[in-house]
Amino acid sequence: MRRLSLILLVSLLVLPAAALAARTDKGDGVFELRAANGNFFLTGHGVILGQMDKGVLRVTDLQPNDPEQPAVSGAEHTRATDDPNTLVYSGSNIHIRITGGKYRIRLKGSGIDLTAIGVGIAEVSANPLAFDPGSFSLDGGKWIPVPGDKFVPYGAQPVGPTTGP
Repeated sequence: MRRLSLILLVSLLVLPAAALAARTDKGDGVFELRAANGNFFLTGHGVILGQMDKGVLRVTDLQPNDPEQPAVSGAEHTRATDDPNTLVYSGSNIHIRITGGKYRIRLKGSGIDLTAIGVGIAEVSANPLAFDPGSFSLDGGKWIPVPGDKFVPYGAQPVGPTTGP
């Protein structure tokens, strides 16, 4: 009975620490797109979940030897590039999932819904011919119409000289 009580006590002390450790890193930010139409370029590290109704997705894995590889599904066509770490996907109903590591992605199309959690920079450029350019949000804030051309940093940006997020 004492052993069981000791195990329960230790478990109660460990659970809050584990819960705190499970939270996102202190400098992580959130960048989101909703029903966006245009050209979007994201470079950073962290997690990305997204879907595009129609268009072209270019994915560069900046850490090709790590165990977490980008996952893309639904593309009608896939082609390689001169860079062995870059693939281009096109078609309708394309889904992307990146669960860690450094990445560079470019989405050009319509009906783009995306969430990026981590640290990075997004270059957003609305399609000037679209009736509705869609919207974006930072850190769960107010949704803002996608502008014609803007750089949007998310997460705590590095200070000083750097080679990228």
